[in-house]
Amino acid sequence: MIVCSCNVLTDKELRKAARELQSGPDRVVVTPGAVFRALGKRPRCGSCFSTVIPIIHEEAPADKGTPPAAGENRDEG
Repeated sequence: MIVCSCNVLTDKELRKAARELQSGPDRVVVTPGAVFRALGKRPRCGSCFSTVIPIIHEEAPADKGTPPAAGENRDEG
């Protein structure tokens, strides 16, 4: 399904780019702008961001390497 009509980007393209950014060695914070740059595009009107952001979150790895919250020690159990 086309999510960004300005750049004609599909949900599959956006999901793939988000996954690749999140699994990279730099562990970048994935933003819509980062996903667009990874695809060689630039956001234009931004009306697709309300759909792009949930797609990015859906592709986020579940708690992989997430640092513990303040006061939380994951080694205790």
